[in-house]
Amino acid sequence: MPLSPSVYRFDDEVIVGPHVFGELAAHAPAMHVRRLAAGDLFSTYADSFDAVWDGASALT
Repeated sequence: MPLSPSVYRFDDEVIVGPHVFGELAAHAPAMHVRRLAAGDLFSTYADSFDAVWDGASALT
């Protein structure tokens, strides 16, 4: 089973919690990523977040 990051999006910023195998979540790093004119790290995580959000459905 692959590890996948926790991504929390706030407009032009994301907090990414990459899971570390064998470690508690509280012991793993968190990255604060902002949208910048150069680079695509923000877009990589924001696009992933949007894909999950768009595919979600409400619990009934």
